[in-house]
This record gives sequence, C-alpha cells and structure tokens, in this order.
Amino acid sequence: MTCTIFYSTEMPNEQAKVTGGIPTKPMRWHVDYVVKTPGGLTVVQGEKTIQRATVEELRAVMNHTIGEIGDEVGNEATFVSWRATAHGGKKKSRKGGRR
Repeated sequence: MTCTIFYSTEMPNEQAKVTGGIPTKPMRWHVDYVVKTPGGLTVVQGEKTIQRATVEELRAVMNHTIGEIGDEVGNEATFVSWRATAHGGKKKSRKGGRR
C-alpha cells in the first residue's frame, strides 16, 4: 500500500490531499518540498527522508521545516508545497490460500 500526502498553499482551505490509505503505524516517509519568493525564484527545492513517523508527526516535522525555511527567506514566501510518500510493507504469503 502506498500513501501520498500533497500540501500546497494554493490548495482550497489549505488542506492536504491524501491519496491511498493512511497508515496506522509509523512509516518511513520520503518528502520533496519547494518554496518560492514573490519574484518567482525557487528559494529551496529539496528532499528529505523522515524515519518512522505517523501522519501527525510528519505534519509537525514539515511545519517546523517550512517554518525554518521561511525564517531564512525573511517570511516572504508566496508558494510552499510538499509531497510525502510512504510505501507499505510486504504482504504475507498465502501458501495454499484461497483458490
């Protein structure tokens, strides 16, 4: 199972779009993020891997990360987006399962 969470400041009501099932256990997340200034320049375009976090912890980590980046650019970002992806574990093998 794959879960993707996409957040952008241009989304309606600034809510994240979730695709796939939200994992109940802590997962390893791969995150890509972009921050742009009023001049249209891409200030930060980076990626990071967050080890073993729940969805709530992931949002807290990304809010903190984006806040730090905002402080670096003088809180003048006009566009912020991030996409986090987690891939689920292996399925249990069904030897002699249903036929």
